Amino acid sequence: KKRDERLKHLAKNVIKGKNPDRAFEEMVTLCEKSVFELSFRITRSREDAMDVSQDTFIKLWQMLSDEGELQSVESWYSYIMKMARNCALDFLRKQSIRRHDSLLSEDEDGERKEMEVADDDISSDPVRYYERKEKIEKVREAINSLDEDHRRILILRENEGYSDKEIADILGIEMGTVKSKIFRAKDLVKEYLEKRNIF
Repeated sequence: KKRDERLKHLAKNVIKGKNPDRAFEEMVTLCEKSVFELSFRITRSREDAMDVSQDTFIKLWQMLSDEGELQSVESWYSYIMKMARNCALDFLRKQSIRRHDSLLSEDEDGERKEMEVADDDISSDPVRYYERKEKIEKVREAINSLDEDHRRILILRENEGYSDKEIADILGIEMGTVKSKIFRAKDLVKEYLEKRNIF
């Protein structure tokens, strides 16, 4: 509670221009450790967590230029941590765009099989290389066609390797919800690809 009261006071100083640089620096000092730890839990990389932390505080500074925003914030600490989580998830989404070479599929019996796009060498077989690139693009399209919730959960599970429990902790939802959304997301991707005769 003390920290929240202090953060609220500092935020007001930034917005009203009362030594804003110093006030903002203190806000960062009060939250930087927690922001970094949360970012590291999500990205699993110290370097990436540093980038996410920096992005978080840049966005916080930009947000403080809007005085109207201040009125809707009940807990500044919670608000900043939510901002950090969103920045980290955005970071993962951007990173995952380059990594759709494979996607795990799960049938109704819970058996997992990998739909793999072979990593062929263009110099040895350009036709197969082209087909591979085309399939990767279709997988990317299939994932991008999902709504945000299903897309985010699928990326966290299949591209970033998080467990159901870790995803539940990251997103603040029940583990059963994670399982059902992962199954549904994979089912939708499979339907998308089958309709286009991919795989």
